[in-house]
Amino acid sequence: MVSGCNEVKVVYEGEVVETTILARDKVNDLAVLKAKFSPQDVLSLSNEQPELMQDIFVAGYPFGTSLSSSLKITKGIVSSLAGLGDNYSQVQVDAALQPGNSGGPIFDEKGNVVAVAVAKLDLKNVVDRWGVVPENTNFGIKANVLSNLLDSQNISRPSPSRYGVSKRILGQKISQSTFHLSCLMTAARISEMRSQKVLFTDLGN
Repeated sequence: MVSGCNEVKVVYEGEVVETTILARDKVNDLAVLKAKFSPQDVLSLSNEQPELMQDIFVAGYPFGTSLSSSLKITKGIVSSLAGLGDNYSQVQVDAALQPGNSGGPIFDEKGNVVAVAVAKLDLKNVVDRWGVVPENTNFGIKANVLSNLLDSQNISRPSPSRYGVSKRILGQKISQSTFHLSCLMTAARISEMRSQKVLFTDLGN
């Protein structure tokens, strides 16, 4: 999620905090960041594989803070247990993703992270190739991949919740553990990333 960033900063309680990149998984586009603050809550990772038609939610900051500085949530289901090109490190979901959602948690009704939002299909490419507008075709990296990255850094995390919680409590938990990241990069790098990041352009036949 931080590929190409010269600096990564996180907004916590209205303050901009610098981060240190501890580790990167370039294949799966994940990173571990360290910042000097203690969040009010921490998300747990699911230790179960995603299930087809499982209800999920996605948290993030689509379009950054252009719309508002508030966290946004979308809801959907697990549409497929594999990503583009039969990538089984990924899961496909139909919850809406926009630029700015990348890196956000995809979580279940217990508040456990089942995947990390990573990308969506490229609108122009799909329209040019198949003549249809792609709808609700988005992808996340499965939690077990993230778990392996955290294990490589000896980073502990809370045990996954076994019970569902109310929407009010779930909303509070997500709000207290999901933060807006700011990636500083050159204009040339931004242009390059737009063709790689939120978009998949090589769809095959």
